[in-house]
Amino acid sequence: MGSGDSSRSCETSSQDLGFSYYPAENLIEYKWPPDETGEFYMLQEQVSEYLGVTSFKRKYPDLERRDLSHKEKLYLRELNVITETQCTLGLTALRSDEVIDLMIKEYPAKHAEYSVILQEKERQRITDHYKEYSQMQQQNTQKVEASKVPEYIKKAARKAAEFNSHLNRERMEERRAYFDLQTHVIQVPQGKYKVLPTERTKVSSYPVALIPGQFQEYYKRYSPDELRYLPLNTALYEPPLDPELPALDSDGDSDDAEDGRGDEKRKSKGASDSSSADASDGESAPHGPEDSPQGRPKSKDRATTPRKDGSKRSVLSKSVPGYKPKVIPNAICGICLKGKESNKKGKAESLIHCSQCDNSGHPSCLDMTMELVSMIKTYPWQCMECKTCIICGQPHHEEEMMFCDVCDRGYHTFCVGLGAIPSGRWICDCCQRAPPTPRKVGRRGKSSKEG
Repeated sequence: MGSGDSSRSCETSSQDLGFSYYPAENLIEYKWPPDETGEFYMLQEQVSEYLGVTSFKRKYPDLERRDLSHKEKLYLRELNVITETQCTLGLTALRSDEVIDLMIKEYPAKHAEYSVILQEKERQRITDHYKEYSQMQQQNTQKVEASKVPEYIKKAARKAAEFNSHLNRERMEERRAYFDLQTHVIQVPQGKYKVLPTERTKVSSYPVALIPGQFQEYYKRYSPDELRYLPLNTALYEPPLDPELPALDSDGDSDDAEDGRGDEKRKSKGASDSSSADASDGESAPHGPEDSPQGRPKSKDRATTPRKDGSKRSVLSKSVPGYKPKVIPNAICGICLKGKESNKKGKAESLIHCSQCDNSGHPSCLDMTMELVSMIKTYPWQCMECKTCIICGQPHHEEEMMFCDVCDRGYHTFCVGLGAIPSGRWICDCCQRAPPTPRKVGRRGKSSKEG
């Protein structure tokens, strides 16, 4: 046992005394290739000598290593890392990061010593760099001439302008949108807008009144039709409705094709004729007797009704010059469901047709006199489903719709200044120019007959 201890002590002493001390300053780390793509290496011979390891390759076979090329040896020779004699020998390079990890794990004392040397080298490098920079500044200040200062200023401004233009171009082409880390919102450049000329947007001297009664230059002109909706003294028109919307009492009439249902509706209309005007104000009149198997026309057909001032002026006369009634071959009556060969009494009778839809009917089925039939053939007559007011051109408020007993044109009571539908005969203004022909049956309101 004593002999073993003595032998071990001899080996330790031989390791301590067999290798001379290798300072950490001689352990060089270099970059190869020296360009930007290079990596940092250390020589295996220097590392083994610094760590005191005899067979470094056998002890650490897992480390990545490679043989130095001839160019690499010449590069190290220029840096005085190796001698000229070592250039002829085979040298091995190790990755510096693996060597540093090895020293941290197994040789912490050596790593601490090497770290101190690295810090001193970095401090010395910064000091040398600062000295070089100070010398360059002194040389530049001595060489700068006062006459060249404006030129240098222009050159600096030109460089700054080029940098700004390049930066703005890069922003518009490559970084138009960016993610805001503060609000988590993607910011996008604002779109371009067309700008009106200055004279179009110039504000006048009195753009708006600040106190009641103050003069102002901005005002709106209203047409006579628009003034009828305003309560200056009393509003003549109710608020306008969208003509494409269905009427307030527009329900499905698909069951009206049955004869019995049609007879009941005609009876109810006859009963409503005897009602007073006060009772008709709060109730909506039922549908007319001209409900055909085709059903009501679509609301879009109503929108085609003329509504402009020109159309109102065209109905001031009793007839439209040159107007020809619509001809529908093989048409059938919406009430008796028969053609022109036979009416509900079994006699041949021509049909009248609506100018807005395909509804047709016998005059006898619609309780029309011959004078009324001859009158409605002189202008675009409308059936009960398509009837619109001559004044406002709207099909709504059917319970307030009344018809002329001479020409069968429709009018709203509030459009002609009446509070309710009159109980007797009523003749419109365009028919009062000529003496009306007496009729046997009075017609009041929309519920009196088809029109």
